[in-house]
Amino acid sequence: MVAITVLLAATAATFFLDFGSGNLGQNAPQAAFSFDYDAGSPDSLTIEHRSGDSVQAGHLYITVSGASGANGQHDFTSIDGTLADSSKITAGSQVTFSGASDLSDATVTLNWKSPDSGKSIQLASWEAP
Repeated sequence: MVAITVLLAATAATFFLDFGSGNLGQNAPQAAFSFDYDAGSPDSLTIEHRSGDSVQAGHLYITVSGASGANGQHDFTSIDGTLADSSKITAGSQVTFSGASDLSDATVTLNWKSPDSGKSIQLASWEAP
């Protein structure tokens, strides 16, 4: 009986004190994104917010690897110069990345950075077909 009480208390404490959040500070957004690749000259990759929470553009960035010419980290505000850090990315919003001449072997991850802790979490990823 004592063991059950301790187990229930520990479960309640974990839930109410949010010990399992990974210490991201602010909760990560719950959102779905899609990717649309266009092989051209240069290649482009359109990232669309499909559904879920709105996200400030200044908290989103992509990481590109395996591309010729654009590997590394790119903030949403640098991908689309019209976006301010405080711009809201909502369902239907699109950003097109075309900073690489060849994305045919690339992997792109979309990440959210917590404004509170500075830690990041991956929201979506895309691998070249």
